[in-house]
Amino acid sequence: MKENHKYQAFAVAKDGTRQPIDAESIIIQLEEEEIEIPLAPHPVFQGKLTLVTGSAIQGREHERERGTQFIIEPGASNVIHVTPKKI
Repeated sequence: MKENHKYQAFAVAKDGTRQPIDAESIIIQLEEEEIEIPLAPHPVFQGKLTLVTGSAIQGREHERERGTQFIIEPGASNVIHVTPKKI
């Protein structure tokens, strides 16, 4: 069985230097909502960037009253804008 390795993640300083981040996931807070980026991907989705929000984030499974959708807008040819929106 192929071992699952974490994606490498870095904090980038203003001067462009990188500091490695040792974490299982990264959570970005956008106003009242959070987006989590898991760094240990599921074997089926190896090599893909997965974003989760709302009750899909570990520890927030109890939040079932309202859902959250991702709004995805294209930017430049290699940019997308992702916004979580509660429904």
